[in-house]
Formats: sequence, structure tokens, C-alpha cells
Amino acid sequence: MRIALVSPLYESVPPSHYGGTERVIAALADELVAQGHDVTLFASGGSATRARLVPVVPAPLRTMMSKVELIEVAPHLHLQMLADVYRNGQDFDIVHAHTDIWTLPFVRSADVPTVITMHGRLDIDVVQRVFPLYPDTPLVSISNSQRKPLDHFPMRWIGTVHNGLALDAYLEASERPTPRDYLAFVGRLTPEKRPDLAVEIARRTGIPLRVAAKVDPLDEDYWREEIKPLFEREGVEYLGELGEDDKPAFLAGARAMLFPIDWPEPFGLVMIESLAAGTPVVALRRGSVPEILQDGVSGLICDDVDEMVQAVKRVDKISPAACRRRALDFSAQRMARRYVRIYRSVIATHRGCADGPGPQFADHTIEADW
Repeated sequence: MRIALVSPLYESVPPSHYGGTERVIAALADELVAQGHDVTLFASGGSATRARLVPVVPAPLRTMMSKVELIEVAPHLHLQMLADVYRNGQDFDIVHAHTDIWTLPFVRSADVPTVITMHGRLDIDVVQRVFPLYPDTPLVSISNSQRKPLDHFPMRWIGTVHNGLALDAYLEASERPTPRDYLAFVGRLTPEKRPDLAVEIARRTGIPLRVAAKVDPLDEDYWREEIKPLFEREGVEYLGELGEDDKPAFLAGARAMLFPIDWPEPFGLVMIESLAAGTPVVALRRGSVPEILQDGVSGLICDDVDEMVQAVKRVDKISPAACRRRALDFSAQRMARRYVRIYRSVIATHRGCADGPGPQFADHTIEADW
């Protein structure tokens, strides 16, 4: 199968540090190639892939542009990339785009079938206003919960494919002896991730907290005014943003990974990374959390901070082996196989109803198994 994968241009594929979508695309591209497909990846320069790389810009946009330029110029560059992809659509059996709403205007008139995976939250105003204008576009969600804000619109959801990653480094780290004497927090230091709650939980349990996290330029004020003083006052060890080589050992050394999110998390890659490292996740019941964690088996799902404090005290009852087994449900191999089934279904439907009233796609939504 000839597959075009279209990535956002903000980070490389995979990213050098933080960047969830690009890490998933990297794992998908490499695994599709491993499974024998002809894959072309449209991404930023500096990307490393087993697929055929088309470097659309010389470097990731976040390394080249100011905040203002990212807002004003980046959309134009994404639209230009998509125009080039569809201008050469005859070279592909399917286009798999990860470029959000920018892809929509191209799909309706394209001869090549398209699948769009939505990676972000869908309860924001622009999504609510734009997506109903394109009801026949084949969409894939990364969790069943991600779709809920659009339930009242006639969207063409053709499946849910949970994100997957190459997990070998995490699985290997989980087998090494480690003291597991701290709590971990990994992610962006942003209000919806609630690092302040992680600090409270650590203080109330008396267990040290180590934080490996990025401060996005948009969150610099929040970091400087609210979180940095809190970390200094409570003695939190802040490690900054860890690279991929360091993260497995960091997670494997933790007693638990705290996930006190306060937003409808579409997926949460750090949960599967932690599980692969043999470290249970203690999380608030938000967004995709009940789809990823098996409560009482691979983690503990809580309804408030008080419950999270109590959960940390009994987290040693969670087996590292059970965590690793659950992580294997989110491997790159499994993700790629699910996407291939969707590709084939969309291609067959596109060919069979090109002149019909509208596509009727098979539903590849993952049934709940948690």
C-alpha cells in the first residue's frame, strides 16, 4: 500500500524532546514500513524515519519562529504542504493526515482517499464550528472519550485507534533493579496538567516528588509566577525536559506516576510510557484515563485529590508485570495493524461509491476491554 503520512511541522518526527503527536507518527511510519508498506512522510527537516522523508521546511517551526510567527505564518506553511500532497495524490493509495482542521478543505475534492486522525481536544470553539461543515470526512479518534464533544454533530467517525509507541526501552528499564523511592510527574507545566496538585499529593504522602517537564513559551508566566515558587518552597526536584534516552529510567525509578489532570485528556502518552516501565499511574478520572488504565490492575483511578493521596499509599499492591502487560496493548505494531484495516476499508469505500450519494464507512471503533 502506498501511504502518505502528513505531520504537523512544529516539531521533528520524532521530536528531540516534548511532542506527543510527532512521536506517534514516528512510531506509525516506522512500523508501517516494517510491515511492508511504501510510506512517504511529509514532515519538518531534522526528522528521522524509515519512511521516505519529504522535508517540507528545513527545521521544526518551533526552532525557527517566534510566538507571533507561529500564529501568523505556520498555518500558511501547513496549507502549502497539504496543497502539494494533494497535487500529487495519484502517487498514493491513501493520505493519512495528522494536521487537524487544515486538511478539511482538501478532502472533499481530492481523488485520493483520506483519513484524518484528530490528536487534540474537540471541545474548543473552532472545532465545534468547522467540523460540522465537513460531515463526510473520514475521521479517527485516539480515544472514545475524545469524540464526546462532537456527539451532537453527524460526524463520520470511522474508528478509534489508541496511540502506540515503540516501548522496548521502557520495558528494558523496568527489568533493572531500582529503589522506586519517589513520585514522578511528566508532561508540560500548564494549568490543565495541574502540577500544583502533584505537589500537594507528594507533601501529604511524605514521598519526594521529581518533575520532568517542559515549560512551553505560552506557559512561561504560569511557571514563573505560580509553579516555580511552589517547587522551591516544597523542595520539589525539577529536572527540566528529559530526552527519550533518559525518560525510561526516570519512570522506572518511580513508585508511581501522578496524573492529576484537569481537562479532557484525549490520550496521555505518558501513561503508557509509565506502564511499560513497570510503574503504576495514579490519575484523576478525566478524558481517556479509564480507557488506558485498568483500575486496580495497572493503576488507580480517583475522583479527587483526597483519593489520590490514599491511592499512593496503597500503590505498592500494583504489580509491575501487570503494568507492562497493559502497556503492550499500546504497541506501535498493534496501532499500525489497526490503521491498515482502516486504510483498506476507506480505500474500498472510496472506490466503490465514487459516484454515489456519500460514503458509508465501516466502523473500526475499539470496543471497551477495560
